[in-house]
Amino acid sequence: MRKMLVATLISIALLVTGCGGSKDVDSPVGGTSPTHSASALSQEEAMRVLSQELLTKTEYTVAFLREAKVGEHTIYAFQHMVNGGAPVIDFVHSKTGKVYYDGVELLVDLFNKAEVKDPYKIENYINKDIYYIEMKSVNDPEQMTWGTYIVNEIAYPDINLAKKGVVKAYAENHPTLSLLGKPLTEVEKITKLESKKVPVIDPEVPKDTFATEIAFENIIILFNNENVASEIFLEGQQEILGVKITDTFDEISAKLGMPNSFSQDPEFTDIYTMSYLFEGFQIEFYGESKEANTVSALIKKL
Repeated sequence: MRKMLVATLISIALLVTGCGGSKDVDSPVGGTSPTHSASALSQEEAMRVLSQELLTKTEYTVAFLREAKVGEHTIYAFQHMVNGGAPVIDFVHSKTGKVYYDGVELLVDLFNKAEVKDPYKIENYINKDIYYIEMKSVNDPEQMTWGTYIVNEIAYPDINLAKKGVVKAYAENHPTLSLLGKPLTEVEKITKLESKKVPVIDPEVPKDTFATEIAFENIIILFNNENVASEIFLEGQQEILGVKITDTFDEISAKLGMPNSFSQDPEFTDIYTMSYLFEGFQIEFYGESKEANTVSALIKKL
């Protein structure tokens, strides 16, 4: 079979399109689409499918690399080189004959088509499920693994980037947090409230200094000298990032993970501060002791 395969490859004008993405192609067996085939493709048949994909424009070489599994799905991995360039790994689904030029695209496609996704769920972060799907080579002394994290059908290479993606989407859609960084006129229009000037009580600030704010429902939005929303103060039982003001520090860290800092306030000995840094903003939670319920939080634009 291998000799016949080599002869077949040599007889083709071995040229490549260089295109990306994935594509369904006709089956190399009997002219029937592998999607409707009763049996899965063999390794040799999968290589022929890939060869059909590598259209005749550039010289290439292709070789079988690994057989892999994603759940019940059998995937063939091939390595091909174009004009002696760097090797590239392509994948062929044994049942559908679909060719993938990217392992992440393959995993996302299989995840999206899965009827039951709970087996892939690894964590709930800020009320959003994070999934992990992986593919492993089989019958392989040096097992290869391809994996990706998925949130909202977007793939991430590691869990930390997936969580950053969750926070970014949350901040963009939260009715209060999304006001951070917006100009005063736009915030007034969104909230349908007028701003007011309030005196700044701070020994390090000159007397008769005023700040611009919009206050409503235990929320105070503060604006900087450029009239841009730079801080948001929360108290009462406001909810932010999946936690509530009045949650304990332990309850907050159980949901948001380890804070960037947690210490007694250097100026106010009866106040403890726990701080988290996210992309574009920082949030500080305040409480009267390490074990006490939090009483307020301050969000700062970075």
